[in-house]
Amino acid sequence: MRSPLLKVVVAVTLPIAFEKLHKDSILSTSVGLARAFCLETSVRSQLAIAINEEDSHRVAQFSCEVLTCDPNSPKSLAATLGESDSFDLVAIHDSQRPLTRTTQFHRTLEALIGEVDAVRPVSRFTETLKLVTPEQTVKQTIDRNSILRVSTPEIVRYEAIDFKSDRSNWFVPLKAGTKCAKVHADLESLRINSLADSALLESLIFWQQSRGR
Repeated sequence: MRSPLLKVVVAVTLPIAFEKLHKDSILSTSVGLARAFCLETSVRSQLAIAINEEDSHRVAQFSCEVLTCDPNSPKSLAATLGESDSFDLVAIHDSQRPLTRTTQFHRTLEALIGEVDAVRPVSRFTETLKLVTPEQTVKQTIDRNSILRVSTPEIVRYEAIDFKSDRSNWFVPLKAGTKCAKVHADLESLRINSLADSALLESLIFWQQSRGR
Protein backbone atom coordinates (compact mmCIF):
# COMPACT_ATOMS: atom_id res chain seq x y z
CA MET A 1 0.00 0.00 0.00
CA ARG A 2 1.37 3.41 -0.98
CA SER A 3 2.20 5.66 1.96
CA PRO A 4 0.45 9.07 1.99
CA LEU A 5 2.24 12.12 0.62
CA LEU A 6 2.19 15.31 2.68
CA LYS A 7 2.61 18.62 0.86
CA VAL A 8 4.04 21.20 3.31
CA VAL A 9 3.10 24.67 2.06
CA VAL A 10 4.46 27.96 3.40
CA ALA A 11 1.82 30.57 2.54
CA VAL A 12 3.24 34.07 2.00
CA THR A 13 0.39 36.08 3.51
CA LEU A 14 2.01 39.52 3.92
CA PRO A 15 4.59 41.53 1.90
CA ILE A 16 6.71 41.98 5.02
CA ALA A 17 7.58 38.28 4.79
CA PHE A 18 10.67 39.45 2.89
CA GLU A 19 11.79 41.75 5.71
CA LYS A 20 14.72 40.71 7.86
CA LEU A 21 14.31 38.79 11.10
CA HIS A 22 17.59 38.29 12.95
CA LYS A 23 19.98 36.89 10.28
CA ASP A 24 17.46 35.89 7.61
CA SER A 25 14.16 37.09 6.22
CA ILE A 26 10.90 36.15 7.90
CA LEU A 27 10.09 33.95 4.91
CA SER A 28 13.49 32.23 4.89
CA THR A 29 13.08 31.39 8.56
CA SER A 30 9.61 29.93 7.97
CA VAL A 31 10.76 27.94 4.94
CA GLY A 32 13.70 26.61 6.95
CA LEU A 33 11.28 25.49 9.64
CA ALA A 34 9.04 23.73 7.12
CA ARG A 35 12.04 22.07 5.49
CA ALA A 36 13.28 20.87 8.89
CA PHE A 37 9.90 19.30 9.58
CA CYS A 38 9.98 17.53 6.20
CA LEU A 39 13.32 16.00 7.18
CA GLU A 40 12.13 15.00 10.65
CA THR A 41 8.77 13.43 9.84
CA SER A 42 8.47 9.78 8.85
CA VAL A 43 5.66 10.70 6.43
CA ARG A 44 6.63 11.22 2.78
CA SER A 45 6.67 14.96 2.26
CA GLN A 46 7.48 17.71 -0.20
CA LEU A 47 7.91 21.43 0.32
CA ALA A 48 6.02 24.17 -1.52
CA ILE A 49 5.53 27.93 -1.27
CA ALA A 50 2.22 29.67 -2.01
CA ILE A 51 2.75 33.24 -3.17
CA ASN A 52 1.11 35.83 -5.39
CA GLU A 53 2.27 36.06 -9.00
CA GLU A 54 3.83 39.50 -8.55
CA ASP A 55 6.33 38.23 -5.97
CA SER A 56 6.81 34.67 -7.26
CA HIS A 57 10.22 35.50 -8.75
CA ARG A 58 11.51 36.25 -5.25
CA VAL A 59 11.32 32.63 -4.06
CA ALA A 60 13.34 30.91 -6.81
CA GLN A 61 16.26 30.34 -4.43
CA PHE A 62 14.25 27.95 -2.27
CA SER A 63 14.26 25.20 -4.94
CA CYS A 64 10.78 23.86 -4.27
CA GLU A 65 7.34 23.81 -5.87
CA VAL A 66 5.87 27.31 -6.21
CA LEU A 67 2.08 27.69 -6.03
CA THR A 68 1.16 30.97 -7.71
CA CYS A 69 -2.13 32.19 -6.24
CA ASP A 70 -3.60 34.51 -3.63
CA PRO A 71 -2.62 32.71 -0.40
CA ASN A 72 -5.15 34.80 1.54
CA SER A 73 -8.03 33.56 -0.62
CA PRO A 74 -9.26 30.07 0.35
CA LYS A 75 -10.76 29.60 -3.12
CA SER A 76 -7.58 30.66 -4.94
CA LEU A 77 -5.28 28.54 -2.77
CA ALA A 78 -7.54 25.49 -3.01
CA ALA A 79 -7.80 25.79 -6.80
CA THR A 80 -4.02 26.04 -7.16
CA LEU A 81 -3.49 23.08 -4.84
CA GLY A 82 -5.93 21.08 -6.94
CA GLU A 83 -3.83 21.74 -10.04
CA SER A 84 -0.47 21.16 -8.32
CA ASP A 85 1.61 18.01 -7.92
CA SER A 86 -0.58 15.30 -6.37
CA PHE A 87 -0.74 14.84 -2.59
CA ASP A 88 -2.84 13.14 0.09
CA LEU A 89 -2.40 15.62 2.94
CA VAL A 90 -1.53 19.30 3.00
CA ALA A 91 0.06 21.24 5.84
CA ILE A 92 -0.30 24.99 5.36
CA HIS A 93 1.94 27.21 7.47
CA ASP A 94 1.65 30.99 7.65
CA SER A 95 4.93 32.65 6.62
CA GLN A 96 4.32 35.19 9.38
CA ARG A 97 4.85 32.63 12.16
CA PRO A 98 8.62 32.08 11.76
CA LEU A 99 9.40 31.04 15.33
CA THR A 100 6.95 28.13 15.33
CA ARG A 101 8.66 24.92 16.41
CA THR A 102 8.68 21.70 14.42
CA THR A 103 7.13 20.06 17.50
CA GLN A 104 3.94 22.00 16.73
CA PHE A 105 3.94 20.53 13.22
CA HIS A 106 4.38 17.01 14.61
CA ARG A 107 1.67 17.57 17.24
CA THR A 108 -0.78 18.72 14.57
CA LEU A 109 -0.01 15.84 12.22
CA GLU A 110 -0.34 13.26 14.99
CA ALA A 111 -3.89 14.49 15.70
CA LEU A 112 -4.96 13.64 12.15
CA ILE A 113 -6.11 10.13 13.04
CA GLY A 114 -9.24 8.06 12.63
CA GLU A 115 -12.11 10.07 11.20
CA VAL A 116 -10.40 13.43 11.75
CA ASP A 117 -9.87 15.21 8.43
CA ALA A 118 -8.50 18.62 9.48
CA VAL A 119 -6.42 19.84 12.42
CA ARG A 120 -4.99 23.18 13.50
CA PRO A 121 -3.27 24.57 16.62
CA VAL A 122 -5.12 27.04 18.85
CA SER A 123 -4.49 28.90 22.09
CA ARG A 124 -6.62 30.89 24.51
CA PHE A 125 -6.46 34.66 24.76
CA THR A 126 -4.82 36.04 27.89
CA GLU A 127 -5.53 39.67 27.05
CA THR A 128 -8.67 41.57 27.99
CA LEU A 129 -10.85 41.77 24.88
CA LYS A 130 -13.25 44.65 24.33
CA LEU A 131 -15.74 45.44 21.59
CA VAL A 132 -15.18 49.05 20.48
CA THR A 133 -17.66 51.13 18.46
CA PRO A 134 -16.65 53.31 15.47
CA GLU A 135 -16.76 56.22 17.92
CA GLN A 136 -14.00 54.50 19.93
CA THR A 137 -16.19 53.81 22.96
CA VAL A 138 -16.17 50.42 24.66
CA LYS A 139 -19.44 48.64 23.97
CA GLN A 140 -18.75 45.49 25.94
CA THR A 141 -16.05 43.20 27.29
CA ILE A 142 -15.79 39.90 25.43
CA ASP A 143 -15.46 36.65 27.35
CA ARG A 144 -11.94 35.63 26.34
CA ASN A 145 -12.74 31.99 27.11
CA SER A 146 -15.35 32.00 24.35
CA ILE A 147 -12.87 32.50 21.48
CA LEU A 148 -9.55 30.98 20.48
CA ARG A 149 -6.45 32.33 18.76
CA VAL A 150 -5.70 30.20 15.69
CA SER A 151 -2.14 29.27 14.72
CA THR A 152 -0.57 27.10 12.01
CA PRO A 153 0.11 24.69 10.40
CA GLU A 154 -3.36 23.67 9.35
CA ILE A 155 -3.23 20.06 8.17
CA VAL A 156 -6.05 18.82 5.94
CA ARG A 157 -6.75 15.64 3.99
CA TYR A 158 -7.10 16.17 0.24
CA GLU A 159 -10.57 14.63 0.18
CA ALA A 160 -11.78 17.11 2.83
CA ILE A 161 -11.03 20.17 0.66
CA ASP A 162 -14.11 21.73 -0.94
CA PHE A 163 -12.79 22.97 -4.28
CA LYS A 164 -16.18 24.45 -5.21
CA SER A 165 -16.55 26.73 -2.20
CA ASP A 166 -15.11 30.24 -1.99
CA ARG A 167 -15.38 31.04 1.73
CA SER A 168 -13.71 29.58 4.78
CA ASN A 169 -12.06 30.51 8.07
CA TRP A 170 -9.37 27.95 7.22
CA PHE A 171 -6.68 28.42 4.57
CA VAL A 172 -8.76 26.22 2.24
CA PRO A 173 -12.54 25.58 2.21
CA LEU A 174 -13.61 22.38 3.95
CA LYS A 175 -16.44 20.12 2.87
CA ALA A 176 -19.60 20.10 4.97
CA GLY A 177 -19.36 17.52 7.72
CA THR A 178 -15.57 17.58 7.88
CA LYS A 179 -14.45 16.40 11.31
CA CYS A 180 -11.98 18.93 12.69
CA ALA A 181 -9.68 18.77 15.70
CA LYS A 182 -7.56 21.24 17.66
CA VAL A 183 -4.16 20.94 19.32
CA HIS A 184 -2.30 23.28 21.65
CA ALA A 185 -0.39 26.14 20.00
CA ASP A 186 2.96 27.16 21.46
CA LEU A 187 3.61 30.75 22.53
CA GLU A 188 6.45 30.98 19.99
CA SER A 189 4.02 30.64 17.08
CA LEU A 190 2.95 34.28 17.41
CA ARG A 191 2.18 36.03 14.13
CA ILE A 192 4.18 38.97 12.75
CA ASN A 193 1.59 41.45 11.48
CA SER A 194 3.87 44.50 11.26
CA LEU A 195 7.49 45.60 11.43
CA ALA A 196 6.87 46.49 15.08
CA ASP A 197 5.92 42.86 15.73
CA SER A 198 9.10 41.79 13.95
CA ALA A 199 11.19 43.93 16.30
CA LEU A 200 9.41 42.35 19.26
CA LEU A 201 10.15 38.83 18.03
CA GLU A 202 13.75 39.86 17.39
CA SER A 203 13.96 40.65 21.10
CA LEU A 204 12.45 37.24 21.88
CA ILE A 205 15.14 35.55 19.77
CA PHE A 206 17.91 37.32 21.68
CA TRP A 207 16.21 36.40 24.96
CA GLN A 208 16.03 32.73 23.95
CA GLN A 209 19.68 32.75 22.91
CA SER A 210 20.71 34.32 26.21
CA ARG A 211 19.00 31.43 27.99
CA GLY A 212 20.77 28.90 25.80
CA ARG A 213 17.65 27.75 23.95
